[in-house]
Amino acid sequence: MSYQHVLVTVDLSETSKTLIDKAFEQAKPANSKLSIVYVETDHLRAYPADEADLQAQLQTLADACGYPVTETMTVIGDLHMKVEGLVEASDIDLVVCGHHHSLISRFFSSVPKLVNTVKADLLVVNLG
Repeated sequence: MSYQHVLVTVDLSETSKTLIDKAFEQAKPANSKLSIVYVETDHLRAYPADEADLQAQLQTLADACGYPVTETMTVIGDLHMKVEGLVEASDIDLVVCGHHHSLISRFFSSVPKLVNTVKADLLVVNLG
């Protein structure tokens, strides 16, 4: 299946490159748009420098992926709600996200919420 616009969610950890690589694999065959989003769920950004630092980190990831990235975004809020809004606003038809297999993620994973709210295909990448 080919997609027109792929969105990858990253947490700016080392696993972000793995997720971007998976999104790239899906976007490349159809020359699809590729967007990257970081969703801050833990706190509000008090300083504009925080936003600039996050955007710089996202741009570094985008530059390293070897594929033209349409947009990099940082947003604040609940992952499933923000991704749902982006999917609808930007005609995204595939969302790539990661999942860690751990005791904590069994209780607090965002994946079930994404599955139940996002109206696009979802590729969940096992991150160990």
